[in-house]
Amino acid sequence: MMTTKAQVQGLGEFADWGFTLERPDHHIIELHHQGELVARFSQAGATPESLQRACARHLRSGTRCQK
Repeated sequence: MMTTKAQVQGLGEFADWGFTLERPDHHIIELHHQGELVARFSQAGATPESLQRACARHLRSGTRCQK
């Protein structure tokens, strides 16, 4: 999956670590790390800060894959 400019803006440096965003419908954003579903957000509630917090939490959880 190609990382879009909007994803890079929302994910910041985490886009380089294999995080991507998917939109299964018009109301939901899914955060994935190397193909694994990490979190779901409402489009209205998703902010760059909340997305990046979820990325950091996932990496700290010990399920991190090597870059």
